[in-house]
Amino acid sequence: MPDLLGAASGTDATDLRIAYSPTLGYARPDPGVEAIVAQAVRAFEDLGCNVELVEKVFDEDPADLWTAEFYAGVGTRLRSFVETQRDLLDPAVAEVLDAALAQDMRSYYEKVFERYALRDKVCAFFETYDLLLSPVLPVASLDAGKNIPDQLRDRNLVSWVFYTYPFNLTGQPAATVCAGVAADGMPVGLQIVGRALCEYDVVRAAAAYERTMPAGYNLRHFGINPIGGAI
Repeated sequence: MPDLLGAASGTDATDLRIAYSPTLGYARPDPGVEAIVAQAVRAFEDLGCNVELVEKVFDEDPADLWTAEFYAGVGTRLRSFVETQRDLLDPAVAEVLDAALAQDMRSYYEKVFERYALRDKVCAFFETYDLLLSPVLPVASLDAGKNIPDQLRDRNLVSWVFYTYPFNLTGQPAATVCAGVAADGMPVGLQIVGRALCEYDVVRAAAAYERTMPAGYNLRHFGINPIGGAI
């Protein structure tokens, strides 16, 4: 079992080979978010890491695979609610479940095998790199009551997130740290993804990055006083 407390207390991350991808090949981040994350990535260069810009990690958006597998399972569990008590479900969730439950058995298993192929491709990617950095979300925040950002209305509840569901499919460990603060005062996340079963590298990279920030930086920008109480 990896010594994650030891990883968090260490300081050396200079041996890490890091890929930075602002889009993974298909995402559409807000320019302000992309700029803040790019600035955060420079901290890893300052730590002595070898950072390489990689525009395309995936050949295509794997959102359909995530919908087919995860939401088909959720939909099966909630089928009775979808069919008879739909008003108890969030409308955006119900819409995604409809699509997942509409697939036939052949289509479902085609997606399962596509997932296996995707996992193999990601394993090959991580033969070159120890970590992958990206934004966590394409926007800093959503207004209350909204499920999807206005500029991404062509996406659904699942697919607008862009950056996180690929690694739910492939089983990669990941962490989120604060990259900075957007113009509206909301925090922007930096995602750190590692090889399968390599949580140690993810944690030590996150800890080393946070040590480059001023004392209390991440806490204060979330409105928390590091010595107790709200700001």
